[in-house]
Amino acid sequence: MSQTTHKKRGGAAIVAGLMLVMLALAGSAFANAKNSLQPAHVYFGTVQSGQHPNRIVTLHNGTGAPQTINRIGIAGSGGYVFTIAANTALLAAQPYPRCTVGLELAPGARCAIDVRVHTVRAGWFRSVLSVVYVTGWFNSSELRAHVVGGAGA
Repeated sequence: MSQTTHKKRGGAAIVAGLMLVMLALAGSAFANAKNSLQPAHVYFGTVQSGQHPNRIVTLHNGTGAPQTINRIGIAGSGGYVFTIAANTALLAAQPYPRCTVGLELAPGARCAIDVRVHTVRAGWFRSVLSVVYVTGWFNSSELRAHVVGGAGA
């Protein structure tokens, strides 16, 4: 193998390695494993149409630095079925403050989100709850519910 070919292959390997490192660093800014929404999967089970059960999801800032919440949202095909409740007895009973846009979480701090199934239509529904902070993403949490017809259906 000529010296020129060896230099080209070596240079390509270095470029490929640098690209992998850059992708890993970019991904870690948006999916830091030390940040988490718990539970990661929220299953409401079988819900009677017209009932609106709630579940608490807890956000943990494990980054070692203060983080400010920029956006809280629900997306996916069942996004309109799941809502974020602002003031409920379940939320008030939590030892953590309610997660809100603009809330600064200290390192290690937690806040709570009350998610509600809000539908009168039967079906299987799935969405994703995510919280974005100013410098990146918190992990997301999957939401699932099976809504069946009510007593009068």
